[in-house]
Amino acid sequence: MYKVLLIVFSITFSLFCQAEEVVTGTLEEIISEDFKTGKVERRFSIKDEASGNYYFIDAKEVKQKGMKSGDRVRIRGERGDKRMLHMKETKKLEKTVE
Repeated sequence: MYKVLLIVFSITFSLFCQAEEVVTGTLEEIISEDFKTGKVERRFSIKDEASGNYYFIDAKEVKQKGMKSGDRVRIRGERGDKRMLHMKETKKLEKTVE
């Protein structure tokens, strides 16, 4: 019985750990509008400098942290559906010289 519980706990814990990401990159704001309804959607994207993967972040979360488009940041967050990243911890970084 204990072995089964240990296996279930191990699998659950490993899935939890895999859902967390640390992403470093420059924030880019995406604005889309539905011309029929007039609804405007704002969100941010960030391309991870290490992996090249893109993630999306809700604009409200970015604004609450005082960040804006063009900021180079490191974000630790939880991966959601459709490459959404829900922020847990953020840090603004110096921009790199290219």
